[in-house]
Order: sequence, then structure tokens, then C-alpha cells
Amino acid sequence: EDLGPVHDRLLATRRAKVEATQGGTRRGLRVLFTGPSGRNKLLAAQLFAHELAADLFEIDLSRIVSKYVADTERNLDQLFDAARASDAVLLFDDTDHLFACNGEDSGRFPNFDVNQLRQRIESYGGVVLLGADDRAHLDPRLARQCDEVVEL
Repeated sequence: EDLGPVHDRLLATRRAKVEATQGGTRRGLRVLFTGPSGRNKLLAAQLFAHELAADLFEIDLSRIVSKYVADTERNLDQLFDAARASDAVLLFDDTDHLFACNGEDSGRFPNFDVNQLRQRIESYGGVVLLGADDRAHLDPRLARQCDEVVEL
């Protein structure tokens, strides 16, 4: 599959956001990649991060989320602090499990406050990429929070 048009579209959106925030508050770029497994979501994220000359942090939420809420908050603080320090591109894959349309997290992360993660993603000044296999199962608010939704 040719990722050139996707790549060009994302770069254009990023440039427009940078130009719109010159001298003002920096607002990040949020992109939702959707499509069945094996549709190059990771490759698209890697190419985009490479074009921006930025590190790509592939986030494994099972390593962030703890059964203890305070530990989860600390892990999120460390993640977003490190990302801000290096202006990294963040990739959260399998978000259809996390941001389910019924508002529940499908049981994978029972002690995790999804709204806390939403707020951190919204306030991050860099690029956040979200991958989902099945958009139909996603909370529609997630797509509205994104600057771009790309079907792969």
C-alpha cells in the first residue's frame, strides 16, 4: 500500500498547525489511524516520525498502567515528561480496546482512568498517533478529538 498520500496529508496538517500557532500556544497534532490488523499503522507512524526527525515512542499501556492509581499517574507523568523533553511522537496502538464506544475499557485496564489519558493527549504539544483496528467500536469523541482520521 502506498503511504505517500497519507504522509503528505499529515505533513500538510502539521505545517498548518505550526503556522497557526506561531507566537502563540503550541497545540499538538492528534491523528487516528484505523484499519484492520496488518494495514501498516506502525509503518505509517515510523515514517511520519522519521520525516519530523523525531523519536517515536511506541506506548505499551500494559507497562504504564498499574493496579495502583498513584503508580499509573507517576508512569504517565514520566512518559509525557520524557516525550516533551525530546519532542517525541507518541504512538498508542490498539486504542479500540482503550477508548471503547460504551465508555468502558473492555476489562484490560480496570483501574485506569481513560479520561486522564484523554486529557494528557489533548494537552501534549507534540504529535500523538492513535491506532485502532475497528473504528466502529471506538468512542466517537476520540475521532472528534483528532485533527486527522486516516483509514489504512
